Amino acid sequence: MSNMNGINPNRMNSGAIHHAQAKQSEGSGGGSGFGKLMGTIADGALAGLAAVAPVLPGGELIKIAANGLRGVSSDAPAGLGGGRGEQLDEMWAMQEDNQVFNLQYMHLQQSMQSENRHFSTMSNLLKARHDTAKAAINNMRV
Repeated sequence: MSNMNGINPNRMNSGAIHHAQAKQSEGSGGGSGFGKLMGTIADGALAGLAAVAPVLPGGELIKIAANGLRGVSSDAPAGLGGGRGEQLDEMWAMQEDNQVFNLQYMHLQQSMQSENRHFSTMSNLLKARHDTAKAAINNMRV
């Protein structure tokens, strides 16, 4: 592809690829920040539910279920779903990459619109010049 209006698509594509690789390497090391945060929130919510369960109808069953889910979430490596945090981080990374590609597409659309306006202007000028010359020739015949 050529450089259109100062836009270098090769540079933007390599930047998007570098961004995706950086996000992928961040997700592979240790636990994800988002997953840890969601695990902490889920654990707090389940602890609160277990605390107020005795007041609710069928509270003993709710308390047992909440404590059981807390046990599952503490055993899971990445929060309540066992890997869901990593999946969510990958989803966020894909959305960010999608935004980068959408921005590249928007720049391409803008450059194409600019070229279209330039072509239309030149076409209109040449048509006006042709019509003027044709009118002058027709006036000489009369």
